[in-house]
Amino acid sequence: MAGKKKEVQIQTIINDQNQWDEMLLTKGIVVIDVYQAWCGPCKAVQNLFRKLKIDFSEDNLLHFASAEADSIKTLKSFRNSCEPVFLFCVHGKILSMVKGVNAPLITKIVTDLVQEEREIAAGEKERPEVEELVFPEDSEGSAKEAVEEEVLTYSVGIIKPDDVLAGRVEEIKKKIKDAGFDIKADEERMLTEEQIRVFYARNKEEPDFDAFVQFMMTGPCHVLIITKKEATDAIPHWKDLRKTSYSGEPEETAKLPGLTKTESLENICDVQDSVEDASRQLAFFFPNYHASEAEHHIERTLAIIRPSLLKERRESILQTIQDYGFQIAMQKEIILSEEQVRLFYKEHVGQDYFPVLLEQMTSGPTLVLALTRENAVSHWRNLLGPKILEEAKENPESLRAKFAIENVPLNQLHGSSSLSDAQKELEFFFPEEQTLALIKPEAAKSHKDEIIQKVKDAGFSISKVKEQALTREMAAQFYKDHEGKPFFEDLVNCMTQGPSVIMVLSKENAVEEWRNLMGPIDPEEAKKTCPDSIRAQFAHDILSNAVHGSSNVEHAARSIKFVFGELDAD
Repeated sequence: MAGKKKEVQIQTIINDQNQWDEMLLTKGIVVIDVYQAWCGPCKAVQNLFRKLKIDFSEDNLLHFASAEADSIKTLKSFRNSCEPVFLFCVHGKILSMVKGVNAPLITKIVTDLVQEEREIAAGEKERPEVEELVFPEDSEGSAKEAVEEEVLTYSVGIIKPDDVLAGRVEEIKKKIKDAGFDIKADEERMLTEEQIRVFYARNKEEPDFDAFVQFMMTGPCHVLIITKKEATDAIPHWKDLRKTSYSGEPEETAKLPGLTKTESLENICDVQDSVEDASRQLAFFFPNYHASEAEHHIERTLAIIRPSLLKERRESILQTIQDYGFQIAMQKEIILSEEQVRLFYKEHVGQDYFPVLLEQMTSGPTLVLALTRENAVSHWRNLLGPKILEEAKENPESLRAKFAIENVPLNQLHGSSSLSDAQKELEFFFPEEQTLALIKPEAAKSHKDEIIQKVKDAGFSISKVKEQALTREMAAQFYKDHEGKPFFEDLVNCMTQGPSVIMVLSKENAVEEWRNLMGPIDPEEAKKTCPDSIRAQFAHDILSNAVHGSSNVEHAARSIKFVFGELDAD
């Protein structure tokens, strides 16, 4: 039996400046995929490059390369961006550039360049004088501009429990902004004793420090990422604000932030004021936050995979989405009702095509995705192509053309038209929810802090929390659906053997997101299919499987009311 044919490497790999300089000696046309080390070359163009190589193989004029911007001085200006960039080099000169995976434009540029080279080789025209692209780092004065350019710096701030309880969060955030700062992230959190002692380590020698720590644990805080553009300082000028109130009058600052009612900015929001502390706290409280996201327009957009495509080519379209550099932040598979379709597509209800759209959208499960990446909205829309299927098919590289379903006169993919539409559409399918989460007794005894940290790292806000031992009546109510089953008594006994940690979690799509974070009920299955889930990492067995969560929004509302009283109005 013949072995599998080895795939031919189509791109020359360029990893350093010397290799880049050698590439410039290449005769003919070189299409260069410029990439960042952390994400690698763009997979989405591989098939296009192979097709172009085959189409123009007889000329032996066309070559392809991939270049790592991080290690090549000439490409310095392309670092710290996740958007694919393609450069077109002709006989050692960079003549053109395409940002983003725009297959039609790449094809057109290559075709035009090859045609021009053919005409030059045939003596039909002379090689024109063209202006080579100059990257910013190569232009005169760029060093001076780099020094003068404003640098966006970050620090972590905390609004304390008494102000949160008094409903002053928005007022304080406004004061921060009025002082010339910006807030890039804001999460409500119940801080642990360890987190408080680490954040306020500079105050640990104060005589009332232990009392302050206990005060900070009395309720939720708001943790902020605060930014300010400064030409020199690495940290916002909070030190300069310590002696000035918002009325402009000098005030003394209390020794321990939070134990005073003075209105200086320093007292109503505690912020790290050294580079080292700020960096540590940013990583500690927001481990998944990257400063470059704010600077490079990381966006979210809604994508819908309609029932016919989902049924026939689920894996193919999901792989394509990832190949184009998108991350799937949230997903939900749902069978839409006629009412939901009419509400979501209300602007289309009177159109001739709406009956077909309605029939298709209610014919089976639809997969709804929240996609993230740099400039996600426009990038996804450009990839989709025209809405009308016949027009999309005129551009065979568009996703609506590639994933058209035979005998279905409707495109199979949806994308938000604008940032504001994306926000509204995401809220339609992924509304802010609350769910009940419970850390079971055995896990609470051994892994409470680790599980709570995973909850926070996943982006949940802990709106309410308490630690208590469940009575048999409470345990029976939680697992009412299992009453009468052989394992019911064992389950109740397991749940009443010690204190549990009971939390109300808030987040978009909270119910489903929490169930995903928990993982499968059976820890052995969780270890195989979801190794990063809570049950895979902390569960003992199928009964003591670490955590419990509500099965749907209605169940969550009933459970929260059962444990904490009335559900929050928001």
